[in-house]
Amino acid sequence: MPYNKDSEKKVRGTLAPSSPSKTLPILVADDDPVSRCLLVKTLRGWGHEVQTTDDGKEAWELFRSGKVRLVLTEWMLPGMDGLELCHRIRAASTGSSQPAYIVLLTSKNSVQDRVAAFNAGADDFISKPFHYEELRARVQAGERILALQSELIGAREKMERLALTDPLTGLLNRRALVEALRRDEDRMRREGRPMGVVVGDVDYFKTINDEHGHQTGDHVLRTVANCLKASVRGGDYVGRWGGEEFLIGLPGADIIQCAEVAERCRSLLSGQRISTRDNEVLKVTASFGAAATEGVDRESIMDLVRQADTAMYWSKNSGRNRVKIYVAGADPGLRRKAS
Repeated sequence: MPYNKDSEKKVRGTLAPSSPSKTLPILVADDDPVSRCLLVKTLRGWGHEVQTTDDGKEAWELFRSGKVRLVLTEWMLPGMDGLELCHRIRAASTGSSQPAYIVLLTSKNSVQDRVAAFNAGADDFISKPFHYEELRARVQAGERILALQSELIGAREKMERLALTDPLTGLLNRRALVEALRRDEDRMRREGRPMGVVVGDVDYFKTINDEHGHQTGDHVLRTVANCLKASVRGGDYVGRWGGEEFLIGLPGADIIQCAEVAERCRSLLSGQRISTRDNEVLKVTASFGAAATEGVDRESIMDLVRQADTAMYWSKNSGRNRVKIYVAGADPGLRRKAS
């Protein structure tokens, strides 16, 4: 872009005082030193954070640093031309939580050139020479589009979190637990490490709901959730399996470690007291079952969950408020429905 005093005046005058509401990290790739200097000065005058280079390959490396949201690039660059740069940036940012907006700057102005630019992944196209008011308008359009993309990505991520979260307790829901368990089953098998599961069920929960109401029941479930979260190891995860039943995934834990975690959960919970709407004080307890598997011929993860569930019912039938570990071959008659 040829330098002239009118351009400099535009930089210093009408345009520079008007700053955007938020600093935008911008990369300028232009091998013309005068053009690059004017662009950088103008963009910084508008309040943006600007990185600059005169080489296409270096522009690609700067983009890969992860700090760039908007790219202004010349078509003709040494090292890598603007079309290839657009193509790489678009491929890298598609599906990213930080998408990029690309504006191609060039003296090329045919329909074929514009088509080639957009096909390469450019979001916008400015023909040289251009007016700086046009540049500002296009940069602001890029800001708006990036802001909308960020909002959409945020909304999508929130929906994904909600789809995997139990709304009452804030824990993982059953779907999220199954996904995590299957993922860690494969990972532990590859690494030759054990995998543990603990299942806990609130004692007499139906009676609590019937006698004290669902509001108290919800309070009990949230209290249990908080106790379990406070008792697990780093890398473990807790979720609501359904109703008053909770599940803990313990990657890398053998049966002894599973039992230790379950006992910490049981002990912390049994010390809690909950006030009801009738000013009664409830002692809340839960029964826990633990199971773990390791070695080549290990059980599937859902079999492991069933084993932990079986051990939990052994705890129920042994008096509740205790921990039992699964032992293969134990009397299956002990697994009766208990509250």
